[in-house]
Amino acid sequence: MSTPSPSIAGRLPAHRRLRRILGRLALAAGGLVAGVALAEIGARLIHPAGNADLLFNAPDTTPRGLYLVDHELLLVPAPGFSAVSRGLDHRVPLRINSVGVRGPEPGEKRGERWLAIGDSFTLATQVAEADTFEQRLAALLSAPDARVEVFNAGVDGYSTWQATGRYTRLDGTLQADGALLTFFLGNDLQDNERFPMLLPDARRHPEGVPIPRPTTAPWTAWLTRNSYLYAHYRVWNRARALRGGRDPFRQQWRDELSIFTTGGRGRLQGLLPSTRRALQQLRDRVQRAGDRLMVAVAPPAFVVDRERVAPTFEVVGLDPATADLDAPGAAVLSTLSALHIPACDLTPALRAGARTDRMYLTYDGHWTPQGHAVVAEALATCMERR
Repeated sequence: MSTPSPSIAGRLPAHRRLRRILGRLALAAGGLVAGVALAEIGARLIHPAGNADLLFNAPDTTPRGLYLVDHELLLVPAPGFSAVSRGLDHRVPLRINSVGVRGPEPGEKRGERWLAIGDSFTLATQVAEADTFEQRLAALLSAPDARVEVFNAGVDGYSTWQATGRYTRLDGTLQADGALLTFFLGNDLQDNERFPMLLPDARRHPEGVPIPRPTTAPWTAWLTRNSYLYAHYRVWNRARALRGGRDPFRQQWRDELSIFTTGGRGRLQGLLPSTRRALQQLRDRVQRAGDRLMVAVAPPAFVVDRERVAPTFEVVGLDPATADLDAPGAAVLSTLSALHIPACDLTPALRAGARTDRMYLTYDGHWTPQGHAVVAEALATCMERR
């Protein structure tokens, strides 16, 4: 009787060979998943560079459909919109009522009403409604026999010009008694200069349709909202592109940051006329309506958290040794004083708060709930003095 050859005898049935291959693949996949999970845990323990809020570009996480094209104001919130605002730093329910402002439907007027206007620091999609400075401020100003409401009419990216238009549209509908503008020193000066140049592009799109946005791959969108490991990579990759001069935003960010340096004093002075005109228009419209006005002057994160200065400046080629962090705030406050507009400088309160709590989100760059609490208390003090 013949004996089978070793090659034939050692051959496994096809189903057993397949099972062995699948088992090895499963082990490899499991090892990969475990490795990525460990890397993700490690990434959450590593504090990112101080310029992470600039480089991460958190506006990419804005819920789609939130804004509609507007030929006068560029964009406005979509009435009735509802979604969850998701980012590395937050998971927040977001709702826009039928009037187009954040929050519940306005009820019957039963006391004093303020309309909060401005950009993303006003809208504050990073925190729950109850944690926004608007809701906290309303609670601080209210008394048992004198209710105060503060409506959140902020819009991401708004200039003072746009905020004024928003106030004009909503004032009568909401029967406001006052306007509270948050003036963000990080880019409002430049936005006030740029706004007229942006209108022609907005008017090329039909009014009332969702604003056009670049298409993002689903996996990129998911990682941007959920992975700290990807966030570290994104920050590192953006920094490399900026230093190499390949990032299209380099010049814009350098311009916005330059006014916080001694070398940018000329640029700062050149920006003030457009901001003065915008603030004057707001003042005049508020006065004609018989309302009151308060302007909150809000600093960017690096003005409060000094450890952010060097990495933020260096990535766009600015020397941190030339930093003059209080110059833009002083210039805007001086302009407001000359226009006889009541103002509230938020920088001292935020710096004091930063000694014990985080005032700004790490990757987003907007205020934390603790930051909103500090802002509300500072505003309440300023408004009560008036």
